Amino acid sequence: MKRQLILGLVLVLLVLISVGAFFFADAYQSRKEQQAAEEEAALQLCTFSSSDVTKLDLHTPELDYTIEKDDTDTWAVTSGNTLHINTYYIEALCTYGSSLTAVEDLGTAEESTLQNYGLSDPVTITYYLADGSEKTIYIGKQTPTSENFYVMQAGSDHVYLVDADTAGYLYVTESQLRYRYVMEDKDSDINEYYLERDGEIIYHMQKDDSDNWVLTAPIDTPLTLDLSRISELSTAMIQLEADDFGDDGITSADYAAYGFDKPGYIFRFTQDNGTTTTLRFAAYDPQVNSYVDCLHEETGEILVFDSSYITFLQNDMEVYLTNAVCKYTIDQVSAVDFRYQGSYNDKTVDIQSHLTIDTENAQYQLDETSIDANSPALEAFTDFYTAISNLPYESLEPRAEIPERTDASLQLVYTLLDGSTTTLELVPRDDTTYWAVIDGKFTYAVVRQRELSGDNKILEYYTTLTAAVAEAAA
Repeated sequence: MKRQLILGLVLVLLVLISVGAFFFADAYQSRKEQQAAEEEAALQLCTFSSSDVTKLDLHTPELDYTIEKDDTDTWAVTSGNTLHINTYYIEALCTYGSSLTAVEDLGTAEESTLQNYGLSDPVTITYYLADGSEKTIYIGKQTPTSENFYVMQAGSDHVYLVDADTAGYLYVTESQLRYRYVMEDKDSDINEYYLERDGEIIYHMQKDDSDNWVLTAPIDTPLTLDLSRISELSTAMIQLEADDFGDDGITSADYAAYGFDKPGYIFRFTQDNGTTTTLRFAAYDPQVNSYVDCLHEETGEILVFDSSYITFLQNDMEVYLTNAVCKYTIDQVSAVDFRYQGSYNDKTVDIQSHLTIDTENAQYQLDETSIDANSPALEAFTDFYTAISNLPYESLEPRAEIPERTDASLQLVYTLLDGSTTTLELVPRDDTTYWAVIDGKFTYAVVRQRELSGDNKILEYYTTLTAAVAEAAA
């Protein structure tokens, strides 16, 4: 009986020890988690919403700025040099600063240590919030390993280490503050381009009242512009950014002093929102010069560009023109009238034909003969249409005088789906070439006879088409 009592007491004791150990471990773990949470909270230097920031005071050893949101919720410089600021960078300052977290607390530091840390005269950012509160942080130098920055906050004498990927954004420089992109509103389409090189107009392209791109200088021509190349130019403008900056606040009175009174290039584009951007580039050799100075007229800033970013300055007018005199795809037209008076295979011919086109229903017609999707003549029909719609010109003669009008050797009248028409005529220039005329307007384009009567050219395709239609009808 006594032995059973002893065993019972031992079991009770073991249970009490186990329960005590459990509660001790639980309490220890709770204290450990609480301590970790407190340490983590101590490393959380900023906790505010980036959208609540209404004003920033920025100080570095070289500059002082105050930047505030205006009535349109747009950031603007209200104190300091009124440079063209990079609003994307200001938003980044707010985003990275709002949740700034240290990786280590180094404790307090002596004045000499603060100087070594770059915290005697640090980069200072004061955030003013919508509720009237404010938060100031100080960004010092990078650590010797470049992994972190030394950071302090107002109201504390502790020095912290903050990851360089975050603190690097907060280490403000004037170069970071300046807007690097040439285009401010990237959502507004461009409707005009102008390039002048060495005082000579290379091109002036703009959208007309029908929203079609037309070339108006150095020649006013109805030749078709290559929309894919214009799109490439627009993409280049959206992406164009300065590599570095020079002086700012430059006015027209200063142009001569900087050499921009007679620039190598003047490039201009206008957007639908009414903004015009004019860039004056110094003369340069694209094979030699790596960087090129440029004056942004509207902002008065000198921008420095990597020469590989401005290759568009070397493009001539012809780059933006299609190589076809008058190009419509077959699904854009409902009919074509074709007439040719001239020589072919050592004979004088007079050809007149009418093409009816209904691509939606795959129905076509040459004069009075129908050609459906199953007709063996369909391939010959589409080959002929491709030949006339891709009729190329050999060269442009911008300085040519507009000749007196003579009868056209070739006439193509395109009837578009909306009922409007476009007339292309080839007027003899000499025995082997023609001037192209579109809707009575001189194009300055020269077309060679071989493009009409050579092998695999228009007249050969027409002969093949008539033979195929006759065979199919037989």
